[in-house]
Parts: sequence; C-alpha cells; structure tokens
Amino acid sequence: MIIFDIFIAVYLLYYAIKGSGKAYENDYPEEMQAEHRKLLRTFCWITGVPLLVLSVLEYTSADKAMSIWSIISIVYILACVVAYFIIFRVKFKEYLRDPRKNLPKR
Repeated sequence: MIIFDIFIAVYLLYYAIKGSGKAYENDYPEEMQAEHRKLLRTFCWITGVPLLVLSVLEYTSADKAMSIWSIISIVYILACVVAYFIIFRVKFKEYLRDPRKNLPKR
C-alpha cells in the first residue's frame, strides 16, 4: 500500500506539473473548462506534495503496518477528496444544475 501511495502522489504531481492530459479531459461546458483545469491543477499540487512526503515518512517508519503516518495519509486523502467535491459543487453549481443552458444554440 505504501508503494501505491507513492505512485498516486507521483501521478498527481505529474498532472500538476503538466497541466493537461487524461485527468483534465471531460465533457463540461466550454465556459467552465479553464476554471475547472485551474481547480484540478491546484488540487493535484495540494494533494500530491504532502501525500508524497507522508508516503516517504510511512515507508521509512519502523512499524510499516500501521504507523501514525499511514493513518494521517488515509485521513489526508479522504479530506482532500471530500474538500475537492464540495468546492467543485459550490463553485460550479450553476453548470451542474442545468447543463443545457450553457450549450450553444443551433
């Protein structure tokens, strides 16, 4: 599990640095694409760096099975994901309620 956490942290940092790719592809309206990319990139930075540090600390700890670092990293990941979804819902609520209103007219 420790190696998996390190892999996830490196993956998040890769997409935070790159700023494009599969993680950024979606079918949201064009008006919210730039803002969503910025929010997702910020989320990748905020989650990736501390997760990498926590994972390395967990890897180097004496009792790897259930160290304090593993508990902190689990709580941190869950808190980041929940916070992202809450921020996403609040920030883009007008697009999520009625996605058709922002579609181009034919």
